[in-house]
Amino acid sequence: MARAKTFSLGDTYDGILADLVKNGRFGTETEAVRAGIRMLADHELKMQALRQDISIADAEIKAGLGREYSDSAALLKDVMNDG
Repeated sequence: MARAKTFSLGDTYDGILADLVKNGRFGTETEAVRAGIRMLADHELKMQALRQDISIADAEIKAGLGREYSDSAALLKDVMNDG
């Protein structure tokens, strides 16, 4: 069983939380907080994957596997698989 947490959100966020429940978006403030934490966790996973992709791309560039484009149109053409 999870233990209770006590924290202060501040007036602005406390008001937003209360409005989310009052307007029926969530049944309880706890549900709203859980939804926010789920969104934050999803965001963090996406950021971790992006950082990993950037690291891989940086390594490929350092290994000379990058490709140079003459201009943005050439890059766009390649990205769109027209070239």
